[in-house]
Amino acid sequence: MPSIFVDFGYTLVGFKPSFYEKIYDILKDYYNIPLEKVFRAYVKAMAKNNFADEDGRDNVDIKEFLYNLGIQPKVKLLKELEEAKIREGEPFLYKDTIDFLETFKSIGYNVILVSNASKGIYKLIEKFDLMKYFDGLVLSCEVKLVKPHPKIFYKAIEKSKEYPDFHLGDIYEIDYIGARRAGIKGILIDRLNFYPEIKENKVKELKEITRKYASN
Repeated sequence: MPSIFVDFGYTLVGFKPSFYEKIYDILKDYYNIPLEKVFRAYVKAMAKNNFADEDGRDNVDIKEFLYNLGIQPKVKLLKELEEAKIREGEPFLYKDTIDFLETFKSIGYNVILVSNASKGIYKLIEKFDLMKYFDGLVLSCEVKLVKPHPKIFYKAIEKSKEYPDFHLGDIYEIDYIGARRAGIKGILIDRLNFYPEIKENKVKELKEITRKYASN
């Protein structure tokens, strides 16, 4: 049976405010840095990780993040960033999430969730009644590896029994590159055009992929 791999946060489920909006709000009291640049610097630091922290997440070295922005770490700023609860935004389903998942299930695909997440992801899956769409879950909190490490994708391949058509995610450095390292086609979902230089295998909305597969 054919399969696809899909990320969770900011791919199927969004958060308001987002982690990068929270970081931006802290930094704007000190510097004038565009939101896109804040996002890119943060995920670049995030992508340095290959192993999960004690919560199962891809913890970020704040000094590495500031270095990516060319900012000298200041004690007050470091303290604010380290104490900020940036992952606690209000979750919501993107408007095309259910149609995306239902389409792939209806055309006979296995859908494997591959996510850097804590065990709190189970509450979100239950909240939005998404478990029925997944044929397997590969979570960093359980396998102790985080994307972009290729082994987390290999574990997903073990569940699907074959290589997927693609892995879909919102962070180029983690989802797209991580998938490519494992020999899997990556598709980037870039809703806010944070990656203008990426021209291939990129979509702005889930329905772009749904439309393509539903018409085949």
